[in-house]
Amino acid sequence: MSAQPRTQEVDGEPVRGPTPPDGLYRYQPMPPAYRDADGYLVEDSMGRSDRHMCETSLWYHALTVRLPAATVCSNLFLHYRQGDRGATLVPDLFVALGVPPIEARDNYKLWQDPVPDLAMEMLADAATANDAGSKRETYERLGVRECWLFDPSGIKLAAPLAGYRLREGRYRPIDPDAAGRRRSKVLKLDLHVRAGELRFRDPATGENLRTYSESVRRYAAEKNRADAEERRWAVEKARADAEERRWAVEKARADAAERELARLRLRLEDS
Repeated sequence: MSAQPRTQEVDGEPVRGPTPPDGLYRYQPMPPAYRDADGYLVEDSMGRSDRHMCETSLWYHALTVRLPAATVCSNLFLHYRQGDRGATLVPDLFVALGVPPIEARDNYKLWQDPVPDLAMEMLADAATANDAGSKRETYERLGVRECWLFDPSGIKLAAPLAGYRLREGRYRPIDPDAAGRRRSKVLKLDLHVRAGELRFRDPATGENLRTYSESVRRYAAEKNRADAEERRWAVEKARADAEERRWAVEKARADAAERELARLRLRLEDS
């Protein structure tokens, strides 16, 4: 999908109004807002805390690496009803399996792409507390197979992590195992909280998916090892080259000595 022309919306004040009569969550844009050629939001000035952005960035990095063939989006406008430009969600993260990723996607429209398989929300402050209510209910009604809520500060939930799976059209809680981990059938990963962060664990290996900083450190360590190996190889090659040059000098001397002996023999034979 190529980027579409944008027009600026400047009228109206941002209002966190009550849930509409149909019970579906509607995102209230923060001016200035920008829309695509069909009038659907693609960008506004909504700000998020550093912690919120850092946390969701960890999710995005881990899952884009894990699911390179899926669409993984963070803080992208999701429009769920054609013709109703207010029927909009902005998931902290959502995953659509079987939907190839598109570079520079402006937004996600459910009349063009399938309903995502998973949505994740972080309850970071009072403004996002309703993500556990009407927003989660909207995911349920849209048919999002799994919904995950991360509440590290206890704003709304009794525990820092809650997961829900769609069964017979209703969300049912995903119970934790003895270690406090909850299994996502969509991601085929375990989710758990470690050191205040939501982490993804591969049940096959028992290891957490790496965060961006961990990937950077891992890359740096691997590069350092590769550089050290390259330097070692360069030293070994220099030694081998020196040995080859020494051998060439010795061979040249031997060849010269052999030629001199041959010359002397001929001289003796002629005398």
